[in-house]
Amino acid sequence: MEFNVSFSVYEITVPVMVHGLNVMGDYLDHARALEQTKRIEPGRILGERLAPDMLTFGEQLSVSCNKVEAHMAKLMRRGAPAPQNTPMTYSALKRRLLETRGFLENVQPDEIAGAQSHTYELTPPIVRGWFGGDDYIRHLVLPDFFFHISIAHAILRHLGAPLGKRDYLGNLTQQSGGDYS
Repeated sequence: MEFNVSFSVYEITVPVMVHGLNVMGDYLDHARALEQTKRIEPGRILGERLAPDMLTFGEQLSVSCNKVEAHMAKLMRRGAPAPQNTPMTYSALKRRLLETRGFLENVQPDEIAGAQSHTYELTPPIVRGWFGGDDYIRHLVLPDFFFHISIAHAILRHLGAPLGKRDYLGNLTQQSGGDYS
């Protein structure tokens, strides 16, 4: 049996990223709760990392917001906004996540319609070259976004936060396929 499923660029990016930003907001709450439960100095978890050459927990969230805006600007064929240097505090990171979510919620489907058919130039540090829109979205935009969520999740798990797959998946509703429990 074969299915012909078609999604617009908007459908596979904007709602997915809004959902992921909500998950990252939940991770901030989990980090704060872990600090209180384990009597860790407030804000210390924001500076934790999995390996010396990786971004900290707080940076994972901040960089993700910068990348969301840059990737979406590229898909909309606009200049990328300057990356923001978010202070590493819970309140500043929460505001940054909300600001980025607001940015995404203002993206209109027609602004990125057909983005899969365009060609995009990518520059280091990750990769250099020209990529078709379909490849850019499937092999860089979405995996890059989920990488930062996964690493933030892993940092919290490593520190003892009681997180699981359910937390990573976030709040699934009837609209997104049913109650997941």
